[in-house]
Amino acid sequence: MRSVPGLWRWRRNPLRRRSDVVEAWASLVTVGLVVVGAPLAGLAAGQSVGSDLQRTVQRQRAERHRTTAHVVSVDRHRAPVVDSEAAHGQDGTRVALVRWRTPDGESRTGVVRIEARHVVGDPLAVWTDRRGRLTERPMDESTATTNAVAAGFGVAGAAAALVCGARQLLGWRIMRRRLADWAREWTRVSEDWGRAGAGG
Repeated sequence: MRSVPGLWRWRRNPLRRRSDVVEAWASLVTVGLVVVGAPLAGLAAGQSVGSDLQRTVQRQRAERHRTTAHVVSVDRHRAPVVDSEAAHGQDGTRVALVRWRTPDGESRTGVVRIEARHVVGDPLAVWTDRRGRLTERPMDESTATTNAVAAGFGVAGAAAALVCGARQLLGWRIMRRRLADWAREWTRVSEDWGRAGAGG
């Protein structure tokens, strides 16, 4: 039993203080919360965020449609509204004015980011909403899953850090109280020694 650090706090002995028992229980609770509570909190958060994001994926898939547009002109100085399908996540892009037709046959134009290899007249894929306006591509399931996992790990890490921080704060307060108790004991003992040394 002596080889296990902190185990002496659980044994009955005349040197064990009340603060030792409190510290032992605090350590046990901290381990339990970090090992069990934090992962459960992360799992719950990840599932909650994942459910919300999956609903977002389904909604965006229903509301957004992939359509074909044609490059009308290329302009390096205009700010793009959205990325085209081809330019999504690509380097070496530029800005272009494109034209497409809405579901009711209306012709529209908009500014998007395209790959540098595209020239005037090239077809490219863009995403539009129900009204035929340019929009971002819908979120895919892998992105939703990745964000949900990241949220779960973030909540688990934050919960563990909060528990450990609370444990450290409690340990600091216990140590301050313990030092104050020791100071009082030393004061009392030194007074007794003084009387004994004086022959009293």
